[in-house]
Amino acid sequence: MALLLNALPKIRKPDNSPFISFEPGSSERIRLQQEIENLRSKDKDNPEILPLWINGPVVTDQTAPCIVPHDFKRELARYCEAREEDVNKAIQTVLEARERWSQIPWPMRLFIFQRAARLLEKKYLIPMVAAVMEDYSKNPYEAFIDVQELIDFLNFNCYYAYKIYREQPDSNTDTFNMLDYLPLEGFVFAVPPNNFIAINGNLASAPLIMGNVVVVKPSEDVVYSCHLFLKILLEAGLPKDVLAVINGDEKMIGEIALSHPELSGVHFTGSTETFELISKYVADNLSRYRGYPRIVGETGGKDPLLVYDDHNPVETAAAIVVGGFGAQGRKCSSTSRVYMTDDMWGKIKPIVDSFLREIKVGDVGDFRNYLGAVINENEFRKIKDFISKSRNDWTIKKDVIRMSGGIFHNIYGWFVQPTIIVTTNPDYPTMQKEIFGPVVTICILSKERFEKEVRSICNQTSSYGLTGAIQVEDMLTFCEALQELRYVAGNIYNWKTTGAMVNAQPFSGGRKSGTNSKVGWHLNLRQWVHPRTISLTYVKPTEFEPPYLSR
Repeated sequence: MALLLNALPKIRKPDNSPFISFEPGSSERIRLQQEIENLRSKDKDNPEILPLWINGPVVTDQTAPCIVPHDFKRELARYCEAREEDVNKAIQTVLEARERWSQIPWPMRLFIFQRAARLLEKKYLIPMVAAVMEDYSKNPYEAFIDVQELIDFLNFNCYYAYKIYREQPDSNTDTFNMLDYLPLEGFVFAVPPNNFIAINGNLASAPLIMGNVVVVKPSEDVVYSCHLFLKILLEAGLPKDVLAVINGDEKMIGEIALSHPELSGVHFTGSTETFELISKYVADNLSRYRGYPRIVGETGGKDPLLVYDDHNPVETAAAIVVGGFGAQGRKCSSTSRVYMTDDMWGKIKPIVDSFLREIKVGDVGDFRNYLGAVINENEFRKIKDFISKSRNDWTIKKDVIRMSGGIFHNIYGWFVQPTIIVTTNPDYPTMQKEIFGPVVTICILSKERFEKEVRSICNQTSSYGLTGAIQVEDMLTFCEALQELRYVAGNIYNWKTTGAMVNAQPFSGGRKSGTNSKVGWHLNLRQWVHPRTISLTYVKPTEFEPPYLSR
């Protein structure tokens, strides 16, 4: 029997999790360095085995390594790979748990995730930051703000759920009306990417917060930190059977999950190509499903920065470096194409060059390094191919007029130095294609062409529509650019293209960048409920005639 509560408790609006700098000599820095050392001193001959999670740990015979990108000969652990029967069992398990999970009073359900946020902010903060540094090859700053965002997702999503539940229609003298926000009928399939623990955690937890059951398939590149988050959820009181975690062959897992008649939703972040395959698979199988699955996805970006001549060149240079090279440029919001005049480039170039000379690339455990490694060999090769092609074009004076950086090696990790490509061709391949690495292309236009065409060029160059930035002091020009570029970016700024904060800048975009569901706000959570209107009449009529009828 479900617990009955005669209460309408208030959920406190949270604050964003406080920032920690890990500055030299701080206790947090000392603890973080010790935690990294602990991870690296594990017994290499007896690696930890990370099981599947299907109402408890499930160990399989087939395992694969959790590889450290900046030291790819080292394994954090080994994870179990699912068989077909494991995937089917995972789906069946969460479906069987659905009814019980939906009967938990919503304040108790939200408490689980509020508690998880508190555990992550206090007990597990340093271990998770260290895990993200090793798993994703992020420097301490990038790793911390990633974990910080996950804490904020958990806290604010609970608050948003409360706000949604209390949003009710009007009643009147004849009827008492309400909206009952039910979870979806079936299970949600969560497919997170390999660049943010915050996204990994949010894709699974957002539907759970709204009372759904979830099967999640983490990226094979970052299984270690995902399992640490699972541990935190379980410690916070999450029932063992409402979330299943399966690793392994993504094609096999995807086909089984996406073809299941009880699929009610897909929560996805990853490549545009994969999202289109998922969408097509669901469309081709619509007749199989009980209802129409919700498909919520964020994909790639080719995020522009427009720089007008009246902008401060130092601020522009900082925006290019921070926006383009933070976390190795492995953010879908990373600044990747920049437009400016030749005069402006002349002012910015020496400042950018000075910044780049200061940037060190290497092991993120060495706190002198600003960049770590890219996530895997496949991504490394893609980035290397773009750089090599551009270097060749520079050599033969074809479109590329300047290059800086562009050095890469894979001796012990997949390292790429920050790279700036300068072109006069707005349609140059690196101005159009997502690279997902530390590569920024700057397009130099004549002053006349910049003033007349830059917004039109920016609007037409890329199929993406995620983030962007407009750097100009004149507010009228800024507003004109905002209007003309209204579909170029779901998030647009006046400095850099990155840095959305939960509850401050709801994040996502349109065009080929996704369904613009705005994570970090209440709009995303509304995707995971089935609103049912209930209307109760106080005094039911006993006659059928309307007043106008005459007898």
